Amino acid sequence: MRHRAIPIALSLAALGALALPAAAQRDTVPQTGVRLQLRYEARYEPGFVVLPFGGNDVAGRAVREIVRRDLEHSDRFEMREATGARAGEAVDAAAWRERGADWVLEGGVEAAAGGLQLRMTLHDAVYGQVKGSGTFPLPAMSGRGFRMAVHAASDAVVRWATGEPGMAASRIAYVVQGRGSKEIYVVDSDGENATRVTGDGSIALSPAWSPDGRKLAFTSYKGGAPFLYERDLGTGADRVVSDRAGINITPSYSPDGRTIAFATTSGGNTEIATVGPSGLRQHTQSRRAENLSPSFSPDGGRIAFVSDRLGEPGVYVMSLPSGEARLVSEYRYGRGGYSTSPDWSPAGPWIAYSSRVSGTPQIVMVGADGSGARLLTDRGRNEDPSWAPDGRHIVFASPDREGGGLFVLDTTSGKVRKLASGRGLGLPDWSPHLATATGR
Repeated sequence: MRHRAIPIALSLAALGALALPAAAQRDTVPQTGVRLQLRYEARYEPGFVVLPFGGNDVAGRAVREIVRRDLEHSDRFEMREATGARAGEAVDAAAWRERGADWVLEGGVEAAAGGLQLRMTLHDAVYGQVKGSGTFPLPAMSGRGFRMAVHAASDAVVRWATGEPGMAASRIAYVVQGRGSKEIYVVDSDGENATRVTGDGSIALSPAWSPDGRKLAFTSYKGGAPFLYERDLGTGADRVVSDRAGINITPSYSPDGRTIAFATTSGGNTEIATVGPSGLRQHTQSRRAENLSPSFSPDGGRIAFVSDRLGEPGVYVMSLPSGEARLVSEYRYGRGGYSTSPDWSPAGPWIAYSSRVSGTPQIVMVGADGSGARLLTDRGRNEDPSWAPDGRHIVFASPDREGGGLFVLDTTSGKVRKLASGRGLGLPDWSPHLATATGR
């Protein structure tokens, strides 16, 4: 995807302590901010029942459970129990409607060449019609790609019902702190299949997904200095993206995957640069300010990033290639602000970031023009947000919420679920949809 992370030698806490006078760069004069408030609207969630799947009993039960949980995690439906239903019996949508189900999903799993075959039909119980139907090839249950193939089928059901993309067929990359090391792991969107990616016994940071989901860019100290690498997840091979003197951190892929934006040392400062087919280009030029954590807009024409040019870190949006920047995070004259870790939504003009509210980092979203700021969390410490491919959910890290770990937030309803447990987990980055990627 895109993304950022903060290296040990240049944490944003340290960056704040080292804040220097404002840089001589083109940026819009900040206006007095509006006080952030937590607000969610109660919305009707249609009832949804997943009937028992027919065919292969063992596979059918396993697949049904994954699909049902994916639909629950979509936060678009109120899941109903299929009490009394039997696999293979005729669907009486009207009867299920009387029991509070607006949607009724039937399915079955059969053996097929090389694996299994899943068939599903979605009934609209309100209008008494079939809304969607499809057949989905699945690997054998023991196959590496089994769960991801089922997740992709779940996303198809979400699209049948809502016309919007799902996010089940995706993974989250994140950093796990060990004794004297930090390694990168990935986990499915439902919290299953946690897998270690790096194992160097060094410091690995800033995982960022490529748009095709086949590569991860990250920073590692395994060579002694913070170099930028790209890992091919299929082969496990690494290539050096940047080994410039100083630091090379917080990578983010352009939407076409050909260019990587990152922060690197230049003239004693940390600047935003890109490396791609046209070579290395520097996009900020500061006088004693730090610029880092770039995140591309969906069209690739702008970058959100962090800069302390006003004395403390704030989130800016910069046009490419002009370099003109506008402050979009909250700023109140005389009181400053402290906002970090921007991530641009893949589905619209929204940027999520972490901002100090009453001294505690919380997750905020704001329009790319600086309007419509919303506070998304208000309990515990919440940091490093990253958007799901559906443009609706955000994963973030918290060291104290429910004992610490990674959490998924639905920006529409405000629901939060725990993805992974551990106080040493952080810097998550959500992948694109992986339905077309192999071997996941």
